[in-house]
Amino acid sequence: MEERRAARRYEISLPLEIGILDKKPIEFCRGQLRNISRSGVYFLSNVEFPPGTSLELTFSLPTERQRRFAVLVHARAQTLRVAPLKGEIRPLYGVGALLDHINFVRQAVEETA
Repeated sequence: MEERRAARRYEISLPLEIGILDKKPIEFCRGQLRNISRSGVYFLSNVEFPPGTSLELTFSLPTERQRRFAVLVHARAQTLRVAPLKGEIRPLYGVGALLDHINFVRQAVEETA
């Protein structure tokens, strides 16, 4: 099968907070980020989002020992595809989303002795 992605994907497993912007008031749920590129993300969720759903995604990138800053990521995305994962006890969905906007926020990290 030919690779059609324009941007390289990076495998990553991080907790993810998901805000559903199409709901008023905004509803929040949690997910698990699986990979990311400059143009999109793939994550797991127990919520089935219809394609075209507008989302706000928030996650924290892991810090390195030599860095004094953690990086919090806020992104806006729109779901492209949603597929149920088979063999799960509870419903779980794989979600592919296109990133509309991404913002990186550096936060100071306290050093422990």
